[in-house]
Amino acid sequence: MSEEICVLVCGLDETASAVASQLFADGRSVVLHQSRPPETLRRKMAFTDAWFDGAATLGGIEARRADVNAEFYLGLGTRAFIPILTHPFPDVSRRWPWDVIIGSRSGDEPMEAHLKNLASLTIGLGAGFTAGSDCDVVVDIDGPDFGAIFRKGRVPTPRPRQATTATTDTLDVTAPAAGLFYPFREIGSFIEAGDPIGIIAETVVSAPDRGRIRGLIRKGRAVIVGTKIAEIAKSNTARVAGIGDQNRLVARGAAFAVEMEIAGCQTIEIGAWRMP
Repeated sequence: MSEEICVLVCGLDETASAVASQLFADGRSVVLHQSRPPETLRRKMAFTDAWFDGAATLGGIEARRADVNAEFYLGLGTRAFIPILTHPFPDVSRRWPWDVIIGSRSGDEPMEAHLKNLASLTIGLGAGFTAGSDCDVVVDIDGPDFGAIFRKGRVPTPRPRQATTATTDTLDVTAPAAGLFYPFREIGSFIEAGDPIGIIAETVVSAPDRGRIRGLIRKGRAVIVGTKIAEIAKSNTARVAGIGDQNRLVARGAAFAVEMEIAGCQTIEIGAWRMP
C-alpha cells in the first residue's frame, strides 16, 4: 500500500468524526459515510450536523455532504473538505477502490457483518469485531486501553475501574411524551434543576439537575417515550465541543494502524503490553 491512499470512515458520531479528522490532518484522502439520519447528541463534538445542514466543522476541518459526483471528486481532489456519502453501504463500499475501510458497530450507521476483503486494510472500532476474522485490525474504543490495536481476536472486556464514566459524570434526559422535540436551550448552556430544556407537543421537558448541556437532539426530530433527547454534564467545565481525549486516543490508534500498513510492518498489539 502506498502513501496515496483513500480511506472510508463509516459513521458521523464522535468516534468516527475523530478518526476521520486525524487521518485528514495526516494528509490522507478521507471520505465519511452515513446512509441514514444520525442520532448523535453531542453534535458539537462530531460532524453529525453536516448530514442535515450540508456542512459542519470540527477542529477547523470541514465535512460536506457529497450528494453529486462533482462534490465528491472536488473533496478528494482538493482536500478542502471531507466528503460525506449517504448512499447505502454496499454501494459505497464496492463501487470505489477504497484502500482502507474503518467501521464501528456502536454508532448510528448499520455495519455489515464482515468488512474483511472489502479493502486492502479493514479496521473495526470497538466491540463486535474480531480481528483476523471479519476485519484485519480492531481498535479499542471502550477500554481498558483506548486506542489499543489488536490483530487477533476481540477487544478485552474493560476492567471495572477503567470502564467509561459516562454513567457517573453525566445525566441522560429522556422524552416523557411522543412527538416533535423543540429545544429551549443550546449545547453548552448552563442550567439549573427544573429549568426547561425543550418541549414535546404540550409537554415541557425539564432538567433533572444542574449542569451543562453536552448533548441535545436536533430541533424538530420525532421522538417516542423514552428516547434520549439530551445529556447534561454535571461539571460546568466538561467538554461540550471539539474532540474528546478518549476519541483522540482512538483516532491516533486507527491512524497508527494505517501508518504501519503503509510501511509494511506488522502492527503492534498494544493491548498485550498492559500492566497487570
